[in-house]
Amino acid sequence: MMSKVGLIVEGDSDELFFNSYFKPNFLRNLKVRTSGTKGTCKILNEKTIISHVKALRLQNCSKIFILIDLKTQCDSITYECIKKLKKWYKSKIKISNDADVIVSIVSKDIEAWMMSAWEISDSKSKNDLKRKFESESNIKKSLSEKELFKKFLASKKDINYENNESLKHFLCKLEVLAKSPCK
Repeated sequence: MMSKVGLIVEGDSDELFFNSYFKPNFLRNLKVRTSGTKGTCKILNEKTIISHVKALRLQNCSKIFILIDLKTQCDSITYECIKKLKKWYKSKIKISNDADVIVSIVSKDIEAWMMSAWEISDSKSKNDLKRKFESESNIKKSLSEKELFKKFLASKKDINYENNESLKHFLCKLEVLAKSPCK
């Protein structure tokens, strides 16, 4: 039996994606915790993250991933470089020697991983996915994050790690891909 993996994500739409799509398709032993709810962001709150890490350890998670969007909405700081964001985040939350805690960067939003079902999506964002679904459906109003995810599920398309480097990196870290794509 595969060991449990913990995941701390930024918000509701990320949690929905991992619980409703990722878990059944990739890793059933995934425990997902969200750092905030709509309108709040606690992925930058050290006490919140430490609390989540402790809770996931109590659930016997052998690895705990903290997923940060490259285009995080939690701070006015914008990063284009994954390494700089990761270094900044680790120093802010004071994660240093916890071998079981891995900070992983999603470029740019989790919706970019959904866009990978159709095209190369490393530089795509939530707005790109919105535009795609809104134009396909001739929708006049803007789709909410929840509606975006429902449209993605309804498309019956699968995410494609070959179209997104951060997705590929994450799947390699989870060890759900064969070793060859994880060079």
